[in-house]
Amino acid sequence: MPETRNDDSRRARRRRKNGGFILTLEFLLLLTIFGTVIVFALVLVQQHFVQSVSDPFGRTVFIYDSTQPVGKSLLIGRAVGFNQYEAPQVIYRIPDPAEPVAALLGVRPANFTTRPSVFYDSPACTGGTWMLDPTNAAAGASGEVSDFYSTQGTAFAIGVAGGSQNVLYRSTPGAAPGAMPQSRWVSERYSVNCQPVAADPLLQAALIPATLVSDMSTIYKPPYWTPDKVSGTPLSAATAPKKEGDPWP
Repeated sequence: MPETRNDDSRRARRRRKNGGFILTLEFLLLLTIFGTVIVFALVLVQQHFVQSVSDPFGRTVFIYDSTQPVGKSLLIGRAVGFNQYEAPQVIYRIPDPAEPVAALLGVRPANFTTRPSVFYDSPACTGGTWMLDPTNAAAGASGEVSDFYSTQGTAFAIGVAGGSQNVLYRSTPGAAPGAMPQSRWVSERYSVNCQPVAADPLLQAALIPATLVSDMSTIYKPPYWTPDKVSGTPLSAATAPKKEGDPWP
C-alpha cells in the first residue's frame, strides 16, 4: 500500500508539472489576425501624429514677387485656394488699420486677377469707374458677387488705369450711374480683357462707385513666383516668412 500511494503521488506531480493548454490552429489564426490589425492601427496612429506635428510650411504654396533678387523678394502671401484657371489666390489685407478689409486676388506670373469686374463710363475701359454692389441682391445674378465680399460688405476688383493692368479698385457706397457704362475690364480673361457692356437696367441699378486703392505693380513687382519653382529651395518653419511683406531668406 505505501508503494501504491507513492506511485500515485508521483503521477499527480507529473500531471501538474505537464499541465497547460493546447494551441489550436484556429487560435493561432485569430492571434495572427488581431496582431496584424493592432500593428496596422499603430502605424496609422504614428503617421497621423507625425503629419500633425510636421512642418506645415512644407504643404503650403507661397507666392513672392521679384522686387529684388532671390533673398530679398517680398512675400505676397500664402495661397488660400485656386481659381478656375488654377491660379493661386491670396488674401491681400488693405493697409488701413481703421478698416480691416481684404481682397481676394488671383496671382498669375505677370498680373493679379479678381472675379469682379470694373465698369467704365466710356469705351476702351476709360472714364468713370463702377463696381457691382456686393450687398445688392440683384448684383448676384451677374455671377461676379461672391459671398466673401457680401459678408465683408466691400468688394475689390482689378482694373486698368494709366496703362497698368494691375490697378486695385474697391466698391464705395453711392448712387448708381445715370447711364449704363459702356465697357468693363475682366481681369480673369487672358486676352481681350476690355469688354463692351450691353444696356441692362437691373445691372445698372446694382452698380456703385469704384474707388482706386492702389496700383499693385508699385507694391509687388512681377513676375510672381514660388520659391520652390525658382530656386529649388524648400521652405521650413524656421526660415519661411511669417507675414506678407517679409523678404524670402
